[in-house]
Formats: sequence, C-alpha cells, structure tokens
Amino acid sequence: MAIDAYSPCPGGTGKKIKFCCADFVGELEKIDRMVEGEQYLACLQTIDQLLDKEPGRRRPCLMATKGLLLRMTAQDEAAKAHAAEFLAAHPDNQIALAEAAILAIDEDARQALGLLQGALKASGGKISLRTYEAMGLVGAALLDEHYWLAGRALLQLQVAVSDEHEEAVRMLLTLNHATDIPLLLRDDPPLAPCPEEAPWRQRYLEATKSVGFGDWATAAGRLAALADDVPDSPVLWRTLATLRGWLADNDGCIQALHTCAALYARDESRLEEAVECEATAMLLAEDPLGDRLDVLELVWIVKDVEKLQEAMLSSPRLQAIPFDPAEFADDQSPPPKAAFLVLDRPAPAADQPFSLATAPRLSAQVLLYGRQTDREARLEVAGVAADEAPALKQLFAELAGEAVEPDSTEKVVDHSSASQRLLRPGWRQPRDLTPPQLDDLFAQHVREALLERWPNLRLRVFGGRSPREAAGEERYRVPVLAAILVLEFWSQHLADPFDFNQLRSQLGLPQLGPVDPQQQPVASLPLVRLARLAPQGLSDQDLSLAFRRAVAFAIRSALGKFAQAIIERPSFSGKVEQLSAYNSLARTAADLDKALEYAQQGRAAAEAVKQSSASWDLLELSLRFGRREGHEALRLIEHIQRQHIEEPGVAETLGHMLMDVGLLRPDGSPAFAPHPAAPEFAAEPPAAEPTKLWTPDSETGGSGGKLWTPD
Repeated sequence: MAIDAYSPCPGGTGKKIKFCCADFVGELEKIDRMVEGEQYLACLQTIDQLLDKEPGRRRPCLMATKGLLLRMTAQDEAAKAHAAEFLAAHPDNQIALAEAAILAIDEDARQALGLLQGALKASGGKISLRTYEAMGLVGAALLDEHYWLAGRALLQLQVAVSDEHEEAVRMLLTLNHATDIPLLLRDDPPLAPCPEEAPWRQRYLEATKSVGFGDWATAAGRLAALADDVPDSPVLWRTLATLRGWLADNDGCIQALHTCAALYARDESRLEEAVECEATAMLLAEDPLGDRLDVLELVWIVKDVEKLQEAMLSSPRLQAIPFDPAEFADDQSPPPKAAFLVLDRPAPAADQPFSLATAPRLSAQVLLYGRQTDREARLEVAGVAADEAPALKQLFAELAGEAVEPDSTEKVVDHSSASQRLLRPGWRQPRDLTPPQLDDLFAQHVREALLERWPNLRLRVFGGRSPREAAGEERYRVPVLAAILVLEFWSQHLADPFDFNQLRSQLGLPQLGPVDPQQQPVASLPLVRLARLAPQGLSDQDLSLAFRRAVAFAIRSALGKFAQAIIERPSFSGKVEQLSAYNSLARTAADLDKALEYAQQGRAAAEAVKQSSASWDLLELSLRFGRREGHEALRLIEHIQRQHIEEPGVAETLGHMLMDVGLLRPDGSPAFAPHPAAPEFAAEPPAAEPTKLWTPDSETGGSGGKLWTPD
C-alpha cells in the first residue's frame, strides 16, 4: 500500500507521518516507490543526500529505512555502524532498538535480547514489523546458544502476535519434538496466578501488566522488588523464575527456582512442585548434579615406533581397530600408523560367558603416529576420564617401557557427567551376542548402575554426600528427588525403561504414583507428569487431549499408553484419533513384529472409513526394510506404484525411501538391477561406511531395527 500523510511513520515514532514529518511526505513517498521498485542502492544514495541536507536532524524515518537497506544489500559493517548511530540519536526508538538487536545477534544473543526488550518496552504493545522480525531472529539465536526457555518464549510471543509466521511455527514444532531437551524446559506453564486474598495482589498485577507484549525485563524488575517485600510467597518466586528464564538470565532463574522449591517444600502437598522447580534449576546449571569430570587427551613422545606398536598388538588390554586413512586426511599431517581401543580388562576367553562381571569396557582411543618432518613420533590417547587417567598412565608405562618418553602431556578436551557415564556400558561386545542377550545384559547393567552404584556416588550438589547419605537428611530430600528426575531424563532413551520408583523406594523417598485427572485438568498438567495419568479414568475428550500432548512433545512413555487406550475404546472407532494412535504405535514399537501388526491394523481401520491406504503402505514398507524382507518390500513397492503413485506426496516419499536404502541414486535412476531369482536385495541396507573410530559417547545399548522416517 502506498505511503501517505496518514500512514504510520516508518521511523518507529508511533505517530502518523502527518504529525511527525508533515513537511517530508513527498520525500517519503519517493523513497517508498524506490524500495518497492527494488532500487536499493539508489535509494541509499537518496537517503544520504537527504540526511546531509539536515546535518543537525537525524530523522528516524530516514535512519530506519537506511538501516533496513544496508542489511538487505549485505553491507554488514556499514549496517552496524549505522545502527549504533541510530540508537545514539534515538535511544528510545523501537526500530532503532530492534535494528541494533538484529545486528547484535552474531556477537551475543543475550545482548541482542536485551536490546529487543528495549524495543518491546518502547512499543507499548504496538509492535512494529522490524521488532517482529527481530523477535524471530533473536529467538532462533537463543535456541542455537541453548537458552531454551528464552528462545521458546520469544517464538511463542511471535506466534501469538501472528500465527501466520511459518518459520516460527516450524521452529516451535521442532523444539517440541526435541527429546534431547528435558520436558521441564519444553513445557509452557502459565504464570502462577496471584491469590485473590493476597494484600499485594494489585502490585503483582501491575508488575506483570507488561508481560503480554513481551516487556519481561520491566516485569521481572518489579517482581524482584515485590519479592524483597514479600519473601515467603512461592507464587512470586515462581513467576520471577519464569521471567528470568525468558530473559536468558539462567543464574537469576536458578536462584529463584531454588527459593521457590524451598518454599513449596514446607507444604507436603506441594512436594512435586518443589521437586520440579529444583530439577529445573539443576537442568539449567552447567553441572546439574555436581559430578562433572574432565575428559583428557594424553600424549607421549615415542622413541621407538615399531617396538611400541608390537607391544600394543600383543597386549590383551588393547584391541587394534581397522580404520580408513581418508578419515584422517589432512594437508598438515599424514594419517596415524595404527589405531587401538583400550579396555579396562582383557576380553574374556571364547569359552567364557559374556557377563557384567567379565565384559570389558572401552576406556579410551589410541592413535599412533610416526615421525613427521616437523614433529616427533607420538602416541595420542583420547577420551580419558580424569579419574581413570592415573591407571591409564600406569598401563602405558608398563606396556611401552623405554619406547616412549616417561612423562606425558595432557589437556582437557571435554567434560562428562559421572552419573551419565554410569548409564553407558561402553562394552566391547563379542559379535556372537544375540540382540535378546544384549538387551538382557543392558537391563542388568542399568539396574546395577542405578540401584547399586549411583546411590553411593559422591555428588557436589549434595555437598559431597552420596544420594544414599543425602536422602536421610531433610534439607536434601527435595534435591535428591530432583536429581532422580534428572536421571530419568538422562535415561529416557533406554531400550527397556527403568522404574525409578525402585530407586526412590531404596533411598526411603516418596514414590510417584498415578495422577488423578480430577485433581488437575489434563490441559494444564505439567508435561513431566503426563505419563502418570491413568487412561482408565479419562473421558474420551481428556484421553484425546492427553494423547495429542504426548504426540506434540514426543513423550514416548505417555504416547504408547494413551494410544493403546484409544484403539481399545470402541467410541474412537474410525475417528482420526484411532488412526493417529495406530500410526504412533507402529512408529514407536521396539518390536518390529508388533509394529507391523499395528500398521496393518491401521490400514484396515483407514480402509473401513474409505480413506486411502497410501500412508499405511509406505509405513509398512519402512518396516519391511527394517525386517530385511525383500520379497514383501518389492510387493509393496509395486503396489504403491500401481495404486497410489499419483496421490499427493507419495512419489516423493517413496523416492526418498528408496534412496535411503540404496535402491535409487540421487538422480532417480536405479542403483543396480535386481536378479529376478533373488529379490532379498531389496531388504539389504546400503553398503556400510568405513569403520569409524570409537568415542566415549558412541556406545548405546539395546537392539531392534531402525524404522525409516522422512526425517
């Protein structure tokens, strides 16, 4: 729409052009036409000429347009200099603040958020397009820097302003499904309601008035002052914690959460809220349980490469591993001569059973380099946990003898949680171990780690006490329960879920039982409690809502429970919830036989209500690939091509699937011609990549096929 005297000022003054630049309407119309015609460089020259005519007056409309054009023409340094000039001339201008926020993103997302807060405050609820743009950009930057609460809140605000912003919606959906982020940090709890009878209620309402349009800094400052006057209200501290989280003030958020947890803990009926506050504080900390260990790299200068390599090849504690030298291709240095894995004990003999008592654990990775033009021959031992370094140094001292220099150098290359390390078996498992045997062994390992070893691990979060010791002290009751919630998050990907009530019971702590939907509506139930809802007590409406929330946030334990309840209720027959439940069960079942059964039941339910079975055929195809069933895979491919290939999205999805399993090249041509008598080729995965070297976090437990998904 063309600009005129009654248009809002493009400089963020909040006025109509008639009331701020009535004498400048013609120039602004000319600039608007140039921008519409994409004459960006010419427009910049025009703006500079206009600015030069009024050296003592820096019109916001000109400066705002110039800043936008500098960014659009990728003149980054000039844009930053101009943004600083704009902000200095108009420190309370919404667009000047938003422009400065956008340009600060690459250097410091938190600084950008502070500038954006200034823009939102200046807006007074009338958010300009430039501020709206900054909200999305700053939100994405905060997520990149792992400020989950702040990034999520900004994106939510952006969607609240306009739900047509597809990128913000996409990022939120991705964040919802990010199972590597704890549920406590993905939830959207409303601000704590102020008690009706509170004498400070009016101050609370005044303090939080600006929250709706994103001025969280002002609200947080007022609430902090109110909390100083009313220090014993958990409502104030919980709201303050939320706002500080939205402001990427992790330290302030953690402090408010600790205070809130202590206040909730005074009331036994609020114990869960206390534990969840404490657990959230832990998850926001750099070292959640106070058990962080340095991960080291040790380097020895080698005096006799051949002698050392011979000694390592003969050691029962080291296993040579094949590797592709191309992985180490580097213009600066040649690849290593040899690579080994260090075991914490010799591998059991072939006639010995593989058990927890005999299983060797991977301790480190070793690379042996020969002499180079500008470097001595060296031995690099990586992935060494600091508490295991003395034993490894002793091993190599005995193994290498005079083949290496006596002293090694060491440097910290990473950090690791001792509690998380307990959960990872890191075995060097024999090839003849069957998947059921591995699953059983892994379940034994997890049980031993959580019930026997973790309770005796000394953690700084408990003042150096072990969980077993701390659980007996009232002041550590909530922190120990919170630490168990953190452990539950770290254990969520276990193939065989562990019942953490066993751990709570062993430590003499309250167990978590089923959640009564009568006590709290399903819509407002914290996500971390959703899996504890008993489906039997839910109405159809609440069951459907619980299932949708479980799907939206990828809560696997809750999803399976509610999906199963839906397909068992006749009232959902033929409805979208039933079809979605079958789909979810087929995609998440660990047992591929069971997954196939759900897919076939879903197809039958869809066909019963006259729906296309294309999506079910594609889902079954992915399962047939996982089961290595070539005949059935070929049958389904032919069926899909014959019956569904013209349906929207089918050809594209099928093509991606066939490329993923190596049957099609990226250009769409067949990867190879099948032999008519041996169709099992279709179930084979693509050729394996060259063996990659082990890293401390690369071992996972459990078994089962991989289900193909479009992602």
